Amino acid sequence: MRIPISLIRVITVLYISFSLFPFFLGWVRPVYGIPLSLMLIWGLYQHFKNLDFTKREFYPAKQLIVFLIILFLWVSFSGSGGMGYQVSDLYKSNTLVKELTNRSWPLDYDVDGNTMYLAHYLSYYIATPTLFGFLGFKAAQFALFFYTYLGVVLSFFWMYRFVKGNLIGFSFFLIVFGGVTTLSIMLSQDTSIIEVLKDKILNHGYLFWLNSWETIPLNFMSVTDMLYWTPQHALAAFLGVGLILNDGFVDDDIRYLPFVLSLLAMWSPMVLVGLFPLLVFVLLKFKFSGFWNYTNLLIAPVFFLVQASYLLSIESEELVKNFIFTDMSAEGVSILKQVGIYLYFLFFEVFIWAVPIYLILRNQLEKVELKLLFHVVFMLSVIPLYRFGLWNDWCTRVSMGCLLTLALFGYKALISGNGYKKVALFVILIMGGKASLVAIGGSAKHAGYRPNFLSPEEQQVLSLPEICVGYPITQFVAPDDTFFFKYLAKEKAQ
Repeated sequence: MRIPISLIRVITVLYISFSLFPFFLGWVRPVYGIPLSLMLIWGLYQHFKNLDFTKREFYPAKQLIVFLIILFLWVSFSGSGGMGYQVSDLYKSNTLVKELTNRSWPLDYDVDGNTMYLAHYLSYYIATPTLFGFLGFKAAQFALFFYTYLGVVLSFFWMYRFVKGNLIGFSFFLIVFGGVTTLSIMLSQDTSIIEVLKDKILNHGYLFWLNSWETIPLNFMSVTDMLYWTPQHALAAFLGVGLILNDGFVDDDIRYLPFVLSLLAMWSPMVLVGLFPLLVFVLLKFKFSGFWNYTNLLIAPVFFLVQASYLLSIESEELVKNFIFTDMSAEGVSILKQVGIYLYFLFFEVFIWAVPIYLILRNQLEKVELKLLFHVVFMLSVIPLYRFGLWNDWCTRVSMGCLLTLALFGYKALISGNGYKKVALFVILIMGGKASLVAIGGSAKHAGYRPNFLSPEEQQVLSLPEICVGYPITQFVAPDDTFFFKYLAKEKAQ
């Protein structure tokens, strides 16, 4: 099949940017929201008019069809839009879709007698209530599943263009990719690995804390866990990495890359932080050639500042913020032991992949690609040193972009290697696939081993204050005297 690459680019950028329109028109005063919407249209026009719509690439039709089926099944058990098992992190997704569908914007809440307003990244949640909310919550939820599926298909396509190979094999590789927890299971459990995995699948468990021994909060998610637990972050990372690597290494055109990435702030600010080192690497590769246009220098900063003023409205005093090594003497854990766990974590999450990847690709990659590999490994080594949030969202979210890039190099190494090197990498892939087995297996069992739309009924979905148990609601809402809500937000309709 002949695939029009520029058309796929247009669909992707529209997918990323669409949710800003209801935000600008639904949250921001019209005097600012309308000009911001027009600026967005103008920026998109400037980007799209420079695309070459005659460019086509050939992909085997059978591979494309199987590719779409594989991703449909994968997303079907992800929990997105109510399809598959609903892990606890998806309660918020269900709640926001319901409240964005049924209530007027901006969303407000009574918190200890004070009126506070939702100040949370909205892009993933607001699109389907905007388009299908008039049909009710169930319709918006059902559309959210297909919205998620579209984002996964687009992002996997772009990531595949960077690595090439076999589209079907690439899809399986990325779905399975994750850190290796085999030794941690053997050392921390009394039963066999098979029994542990069986228990995790039956009881909807997860493996992503094992390599930190649940002593210090270090967590790198597998690709499947990224989607199954936090689709709003996963899609931002998938799309961002795909576009950065295509603009920087496949199409050699970074003219509108900063503008496009600025649109991801409302998807996931922490993922955007993690994508920034990749963007800087690509900009330096091209010595900022093509970067200097007003879409990047004017429109992108304005959008970023408006989104940042909204997202930074929340009060963060109550959130945990510190470097990862702390005084844990009361628990009998020394600093030296914490350093040991950190190094153990890095070995089984990063270096167990990075070392064989380098040994296989060192004579096959261009010098700049090897530098990117080293850059990614370095970032993955320093990101865990800081903690932000009770569950260390900094480590989990900021790492996604670099983890995905490492995975793409892993696939390149797998298809490029031969002999024992190829076998060794395949064994690492199998050992690292336990997290995806647990996530997919547990959700598939819950759904009867077939795609089965089991979205919670509207009356079962709690409000935002009701789901904030064990963590403060103030990490989602902001007072009305913050800069955004005082000067930029439109007044709440009475």
